[in-house]
Amino acid sequence: MQPPERIYGWLDSQLSIARFYGGIRVQGRLYVIDNEHPEKPLVRTDVLDAERLQRIRETRARSSEEAARAAMAQGTLL
Repeated sequence: MQPPERIYGWLDSQLSIARFYGGIRVQGRLYVIDNEHPEKPLVRTDVLDAERLQRIRETRARSSEEAARAAMAQGTLL
């Protein structure tokens, strides 16, 4: 069974020690605090890495689309 991606409600449990160390290991997986989320869940580091890579890919795709639109609008000017 896969450990959960996010752990909510951890502040009032034995996992609250994570706030002093910035993270905790649960079932062999490292969890860190997601300070950007309003509920501040513990999130597995591999999940955070995957989300970060997805945002990077989306940003690159938007940049290349914008560059293609700019080149199309510019035409053969240069």
